[in-house]
Amino acid sequence: MRKLNTNEKFMIGFILVLLLAIAFTWEDFLKRIKDALDQTATEQVEE
Repeated sequence: MRKLNTNEKFMIGFILVLLLAIAFTWEDFLKRIKDALDQTATEQVEE
């Protein structure tokens, strides 16, 4: 396996942090998406 350059190390670290953040906030995140979708659907009906 070849050596990773700094940019690749940064990207891998960033993705890992992102995955951890998503894992910790997953339920809250899903709830927020659901609320946003419900809100959007309601707004479309009202138009």
